[in-house]
Amino acid sequence: MNQQKLEILTLISYQLRKSVNDQYESYEHTVTENGKETTYQVNREQHLEEVMKWATQQLKNNFEIGE
Repeated sequence: MNQQKLEILTLISYQLRKSVNDQYESYEHTVTENGKETTYQVNREQHLEEVMKWATQQLKNNFEIGE
């Protein structure tokens, strides 16, 4: 495994642990689409779902994973 992949795994691990340990009821998410930024509030469950989707996408984008 090269250094870049190790850094990606470290970031994913950090974000997942941080999200599980944060106990806030509401989170602010920002999405950039077509050059426009939109910020919205989500509850804890929605936040955890989005973080898991992000982590999955990072793994798919950076590692060869069989479906």
